[in-house]
Amino acid sequence: MKSWPRIVIAGGSIGGLTAAVLLRDLGCEVDVFERSSEALQSRGAGIVVLPMTERYFDNRGRSDERVSLSLTYWSYVDEAGNVLSADADSFRFGSWNTIYRSLLDAFDGDRYHLNEEMLGFDRREGGVTVRLAGGREVDADLLVCADGLASTARRLLLPALEPVYAGYVAWRGTVAERQLTATARADLRDSMLYQILAGGHILTYAIPDESGTIEPGNRLINFVWYRNYPEGSSFDAVMTDVNGERRPATVPPGFVHTAQLDELHSATRDLAPTIREVVAKSVDPFVQAIFDLESPRLVFDRVLIMGDAAFTARPHVAAGTAKAAADAWALHDALRAADGDIDVALATWEPQQLELGRAVVARSRRMGQSSQFEGTMVPGDPAWKFGLFEPGN
Repeated sequence: MKSWPRIVIAGGSIGGLTAAVLLRDLGCEVDVFERSSEALQSRGAGIVVLPMTERYFDNRGRSDERVSLSLTYWSYVDEAGNVLSADADSFRFGSWNTIYRSLLDAFDGDRYHLNEEMLGFDRREGGVTVRLAGGREVDADLLVCADGLASTARRLLLPALEPVYAGYVAWRGTVAERQLTATARADLRDSMLYQILAGGHILTYAIPDESGTIEPGNRLINFVWYRNYPEGSSFDAVMTDVNGERRPATVPPGFVHTAQLDELHSATRDLAPTIREVVAKSVDPFVQAIFDLESPRLVFDRVLIMGDAAFTARPHVAAGTAKAAADAWALHDALRAADGDIDVALATWEPQQLELGRAVVARSRRMGQSSQFEGTMVPGDPAWKFGLFEPGN
């Protein structure tokens, strides 16, 4: 009987869990080590769910496992709320929590290890020894590092590589749909609303609520508002929380300084009425700084980096979780094609995932420059559509 490799995954978010279930299903012995002490929670984030993100659930043939809802229209509106352009794109939208929980439920609970931070690793011929907080060491044939933007693995393997701040942040938040006026609920029932602003843009759309409910009237409404904060005092101010701590990448809900919240709400005067209402009624908005990151390589003997640890794209292509899932699927396919030979599989996997990562980062960077600094974003432009491989796909 064939012996499939023993694999350790560092990082138990959506990318790491997608790799875990796929490699487990292939026959590999898989353990996931997550630094957090409890199951992860999103910070109120809704996400666009591209086909690659849901591929695992679709391949199981279980329609009841769908982790997103569909909205027919992508509607651009002006300051008065007039519709400038409306395309029937039928993109799908979900919540980070719903996707994460569904993947976690599909994995083996006793192999998902919380409060187990990877501190480092020792590469050796034919394998790797992973060092965990608390002094434990684990041997594996392959270490898959899906430990995000602040990746420990990337810092050890590529110490000179740092994320580059893009010059703006995303303000994010949600409100229960039932808290909105009838007019706002009607506007958002089957549409994502998009508004182009001077020096930025904002979008708002429905996502499942905390329990996964997708029925109109009982959903959450999510907003994402991209606003420019030049590096220096302006950026430092928005990233300094209510306790005076300067946060490196995200100021979570409940920690945004009141002065910054006041400034956010004062800026809503330029928003379309429904979008303004969503922002005004959202509970505990939070701040996510936008970065670019491109790794020159992904494979280091029997260690690989994937997802946001390797390439962090601006969110405009809505492909962050999809790209992590694509990395996981490509690894699954390469190992299967190589009949479990790790070195052969990685030689196939790395160049194609490097090409994909570079393309996604480049496209998202162009979109961000257009919308935030050049003022060349045009309502209805098909080049702006979400997509992992190309706009709309």
